[in-house]
This record gives sequence, C-alpha cells and structure tokens, in this order.
Amino acid sequence: MEVGCGAGNTVFPLLDDIYDPRLFVYACDYSNTAVDVVKSSKAYDEQRCSAFVWDLSSAELPPQVEPESVDILLMIFVFSALHPDQWNQAVENAYKIVKPGGTVLFRDYGRNDLAQLRFKKSRLLAENLYIRGDGTRVYFFTNSELAEIFGRRFEVEQNAIDRRLLVNRKRELKMYRVWLQAKFRKPINAD
Repeated sequence: MEVGCGAGNTVFPLLDDIYDPRLFVYACDYSNTAVDVVKSSKAYDEQRCSAFVWDLSSAELPPQVEPESVDILLMIFVFSALHPDQWNQAVENAYKIVKPGGTVLFRDYGRNDLAQLRFKKSRLLAENLYIRGDGTRVYFFTNSELAEIFGRRFEVEQNAIDRRLLVNRKRELKMYRVWLQAKFRKPINAD
C-alpha cells in the first residue's frame, strides 16, 4: 500500500516490474486530483490496484483495506506534510493497517535539507515546520524524532540519513539534499 501515491510514480513502476499474481497494490492520496490521475492512467488495472482518497491522519481507516492486511506500507515524502499534532494518529493508522511482521518503508525530508534552508522566515509555522506557497506544509525531521514517533508502535530496523550533493552543471549550482530513510517493522506478537 502506498500512502501519498500522487500521480502513480511509484505504483505503476512497481506493478510493471513485479508481475506476481499475488501482488495487489492499494494507492491512496489526500488529493482527489491525484487519485483521478492514477485511475485515468492506461497502466491502471483494477485487478491489480485500487486507488482511492484517504487522509493518513484521519480517525477512520479506509474501507477498501482490511485491518492488519498490508505487508508493506510505503510513505514517501508524505509524513512531512502532516502537522505534528497529526503524527500519532497517522502512526496508529499505519499500525492498524500493517500485518504483524509487516513493514513501513519511509522516506522524507531531513533537517537542514536545501528546501528548508531556502524558506524565508515568513514561511515558518513552528520549529522546523513551514508552509509552502501552495498552502501545503512541510516538516524537516531528525533521526531521533523518527525513532521516537514510530518507535512507540514499531521496531526501528533502519533509520538512516541520506545526504547528497546534486550538481546542476548548466546553472553551476550545488544543491545539498538531506533525506531520511527508515524501515519500521510491526512486531509479530503485536497487540
């Protein structure tokens, strides 16, 4: 299951690369527009994928997904869009959806990423929480924050910093990116 599927940039390559009749992918997003884009794609196959609107921080689980039925839950640049007040509910929802022994694969913005350093002070909502020009929020995490947030419910198997120097040779720009990549496992003997 991918939370924050956007236009399907993860879902469709996954379905294209892995042809296993047992593979079924749930793709959800907060945005109706994003879900419509996924559903309108020629690659969308209801026999192998279900796309729907769902907010990870909502009080309800999506009716399309049975509790404790998901082997792998992808959260790629999704958690940072949530307000810190929503984190506990989002983690609880992930916990309820993932099977015992299942995994959450996480990638998001790290503290001092170029995107954070470019924000003007007028965009700061709270410490390390900013608002973009389009009205969406973005938070920049540390490893210790992730371990604390997810470690209450999941075993932390990986929690790494991915620092990259990207160079735009044409514009002669160096861009220092900081992303966090983590793997959280739901205990086999989960309550």
